[in-house]
Amino acid sequence: MAKEAFENSLRLTKLFLLLSGIRITKTKWRSSLEKLLDYYLYLFNFLWLYMDVCGEIYWLIEGIIIGKNFIDLSLTTPCITVSLLATSKSIFLYLNRDIVIKIINKLRDIHPETDVNEIELIEDNNKIDVEKKILEESTRFLNFVVLLQYYICALVVLAFPLMPVTSMAYDYYTKGHTEFKYPYLVKYFFDPCKLVIWPFVYVHHVISTVIVALNVFGSDTLFYAVCIYIQMHFQILCHRFENVVTQSPWQTKIYLTKALRRHQDLINLVDQAEVLYTKSTLFNIVTSSFLICLSGFIITMVEDLSVVVTFVTFLFMNLSQISLLCYFGDILMRSSTQISTAVYNSLWYETDEKTKKILFFILKRAQKPCKLTACNFADLNLTAFTTILSRSWSYFALLKTMYK
Repeated sequence: MAKEAFENSLRLTKLFLLLSGIRITKTKWRSSLEKLLDYYLYLFNFLWLYMDVCGEIYWLIEGIIIGKNFIDLSLTTPCITVSLLATSKSIFLYLNRDIVIKIINKLRDIHPETDVNEIELIEDNNKIDVEKKILEESTRFLNFVVLLQYYICALVVLAFPLMPVTSMAYDYYTKGHTEFKYPYLVKYFFDPCKLVIWPFVYVHHVISTVIVALNVFGSDTLFYAVCIYIQMHFQILCHRFENVVTQSPWQTKIYLTKALRRHQDLINLVDQAEVLYTKSTLFNIVTSSFLICLSGFIITMVEDLSVVVTFVTFLFMNLSQISLLCYFGDILMRSSTQISTAVYNSLWYETDEKTKKILFFILKRAQKPCKLTACNFADLNLTAFTTILSRSWSYFALLKTMYK
């Protein structure tokens, strides 16, 4: 059941990444045709999205040259930035697919249900109950966060395409006429404001929105899953270190050897996750303050209700996304350092000198936190989140003052 719960917790993540062109399940019978299809699907999504992104950049540059209103220019900037952010998240997963598969396979192998031998060695049923409780709480929390992110992304995907249509319908109802509107401000080499062309361009914008959502949801929920499962194993390992010393020196040696190997496995998993996410995390942290600031500015300065509602959902997505990334990075750091406390709380003083030395080295190593960083410029934790919010507010206040 536990292994089945593990697979179910990654079901939506695997589906969204697969639709993005990133397959994180590796099978022996996978053919060259499947690899080719994955490559072309990712390339197709990339080109489809950047047809709109390049048009938005062109529109922005032209607007700056001809002196468009600052608010009009600010409407397209967050959309360009979040598209670049989504690409940065997905491209590093795509280029490091083998590392992703290794992490998933390792987490599956060490999942508590597959570790039957270790559980059988524990004679006290209370100890098994503690580990089972940790497992259930972690899986339940992960499923909740994945569903939360799913509904937030769905809300944004619905809000951006529907608001222009709603605005057009309202204009036609009140004024008797309307002009064609699109979710994004894109400059084309043809006139998109024609009845024959409008539906096709509009669908193109909608699919671009879905591609961005696929990239963001897939990469972020994979990050949540990796962090929560590594954190879960750190918690279980803490419990095992606290009970590593038994009356039998032989059993103590077996428990300690297994705990040492598991600790090293978890450190290696954190290092591999760092390779996957460190560069995209840097870009995420740099752009988050900008996105939050600009979204708040648009919400407070624009009078068009449809634009306000759209960017409220956009702001909520940005805040939830960066807060969850920092939160999961924080719990990973804290759980790794709790190993030292668990070793100290064990009956280390009742062991021989050799075992004491081993436990001392484990305690010293655990005092150095396992952490995820933004290219070593900043650690991913709650302190980073408060810094992002502080900078966003400063930029927001400065931007409003300059605009007035």
